[in-house]
Amino acid sequence: MTEFTTVLVAGLIGLIGSVIGAAATAWAARIGANKNAEAVRGQVQDQAASEHAHWLRQQRLAAYEGFLDAWDECTRRRTQLARRVDEGAHAALRMELSQSASRMMERARRISLLGPEGVSLAAETISGATMENIEKEDKYGKYIKSALSQVREHERQIRGQLSYPFQSDDFRKILLHVDDLEKIQELYSIEELAGIVDEAGDAVNSMEELHHKLEILAELGREINLEGKRFLDDFERNMKVAEENRVVFVRTVRTAISNAPTLGDQPSAS
Repeated sequence: MTEFTTVLVAGLIGLIGSVIGAAATAWAARIGANKNAEAVRGQVQDQAASEHAHWLRQQRLAAYEGFLDAWDECTRRRTQLARRVDEGAHAALRMELSQSASRMMERARRISLLGPEGVSLAAETISGATMENIEKEDKYGKYIKSALSQVREHERQIRGQLSYPFQSDDFRKILLHVDDLEKIQELYSIEELAGIVDEAGDAVNSMEELHHKLEILAELGREINLEGKRFLDDFERNMKVAEENRVVFVRTVRTAISNAPTLGDQPSAS
């Protein structure tokens, strides 16, 4: 190999080495850059997840507190309604109770979006039972108002008939001498007897009508008692459901706000 060839080969080897070195350096830099990018991306994702978890926790806490506030307001209004109040105040309290229950329903729907499922289910059960009781109270109140109006009307009619009972001395005399036709003929003419008998017949018809009205009044009383018992049973059952689920709600809320939500604990889209 000539001296020129030797120099040329050495130069080519050096050039190849430089290219390979530059490529290796660039590859190593790229790997480092990718790792740095992955690290930054991971930090951003972790930060975003942490911020979202904090936001979700705060949103849940606000929704839970709002729900309990509305429920406490319902309890206060119902306690006030349990006392004697005038008609105007009663209507205003009923309206406030209904509005508080509506707020409960709205906040239960918000909780259903924020989760978790256990809290959402308890809130929906509580608000549903409370609203059902309010609707049943309104329905029962209208029924009682109508039923008592009928009772008062029947009582008025019955008192009117009782104030004019059949009291005829002539009829008593006829009954006293019913086996002595000659005595009856001495006391009364045929025309007088016919009038007394007609009067007695009217009295019997009046008493039969009175008896019928008394039966209607008794039936109304039985119906009112039955409806009252049914209403109270439903009301007490709903109150029990609400109170039992309050325990569940508070317990699940404490768990939800004490543990930061993870990526797998996201609110439902429904």
